[in-house]
Amino acid sequence: MSQQQLVITGATGHIGTKIVHALLGQGHRVVAVANPSPRLDALRQAGAEIAPGDFTNLDFLTQVLRGAEAAFLMAPPDVKAADVLAHHAEVNKTLAQAVQAAGLRRVVNLSSARADQPANNGPLFLAQEARLNGIAGLTVAHLRPAFFMENLLSNVRLIQFRGAVASPMRPDISMPMVATKDIAAKAAALLGATTFENHSVHYLLGPRNYSMQEATTILGQAIGQPGLPFQQLSYDESRAGLLKAGMSASMADLFDDMIQRQNNGTALPDERLPGSATPTTLEEFARTVFAPAFQKASEGKAG
Repeated sequence: MSQQQLVITGATGHIGTKIVHALLGQGHRVVAVANPSPRLDALRQAGAEIAPGDFTNLDFLTQVLRGAEAAFLMAPPDVKAADVLAHHAEVNKTLAQAVQAAGLRRVVNLSSARADQPANNGPLFLAQEARLNGIAGLTVAHLRPAFFMENLLSNVRLIQFRGAVASPMRPDISMPMVATKDIAAKAAALLGATTFENHSVHYLLGPRNYSMQEATTILGQAIGQPGLPFQQLSYDESRAGLLKAGMSASMADLFDDMIQRQNNGTALPDERLPGSATPTTLEEFARTVFAPAFQKASEGKAG
């Protein structure tokens, strides 16, 4: 396989970091794009070129993308933005403009399994898909993952301080959950190929659906607490916790809306589509990711 120059935006997140390492392992020249941070410096030490900068800066993004064979595109979330949807929309538009200005030929775009839903941030994802599909000469594939298993890591501190997994989600609602390593593997496979189907949509829904009660049992078993309880928070208590953790009111409202839609059964696809299954089970995630994170946090608390 010939070496390519590949650009990864959002390179310091759960997905982007894994894509960078996978492509470096394939021998590609990788440019990691993200806000300045020690995690970006670590990617440079791993062999990537780094491009720290502002995702609303068109000139910066155009320069980074110019000359690349392909790129992974995502709008990094800003949970502290005064208007999260407006910020997300601005970044998406700037990314698309930079793709066109740079003459990029191939893109893997991180969308969402909620892209075809009429509320929350679904319209934003769908608008970006349409925006990229409309760029002449661009071959684009859209990844539509479900709820990230990594979102469950927020329960590490809750288990330590409440002795329970806690969420406003109903314990009995079953939903698809996907490990970010499987999303990254799909993105890396597409980027490493010389071509892929244009305007293709790839749902990534994990091996099966899980309820929060089942997830709690699985997490508890992995950390040696088989009787770990689940506590359903009120929406008000959940929102207050998010604000205390540093989220903006805008982000807390979006999260609240998403959970209410989830509890009503309208937030994610009802059916598991052919070809949407990914290999990592929640049991494997709990054993290899959640349990080590819980152990590390416990050691830090004890120290």
